[in-house]
Amino acid sequence: MKLTVKDLYDLKAGLNDILDKELPTSVAFSIQQNFKKVGDELKPSDEVRKKITEKYKEHITEDGRIPDDVKREAFRNETKELADQEVKIALKKFKLSDLGEEIKPRTLGLLSVILEEDKK
Repeated sequence: MKLTVKDLYDLKAGLNDILDKELPTSVAFSIQQNFKKVGDELKPSDEVRKKITEKYKEHITEDGRIPDDVKREAFRNETKELADQEVKIALKKFKLSDLGEEIKPRTLGLLSVILEEDKK
């Protein structure tokens, strides 16, 4: 499937939310595999993100802001360009029922790219 780097960061956060949840062994195993694949796929992005931050570090204040409008806009443009990059990745999809009875709405949103509705 094709996802953006932003989608992968969201997916990693969602998978992280359910890593410790009690699930059937086969589902837990597939979730762990997806988590590893997403993490591996994000390594190059993390490196580029570090380089972008390093490039602008002298303009970033202690509270994490960039006061200079031009530098702030350039930083945003570069990080957005990175976030919008498409990545091809093979991930296992899950039915909503695979994830148990209770799950936070936020987590469902983060996992939406790998969730399928149960057929009735």
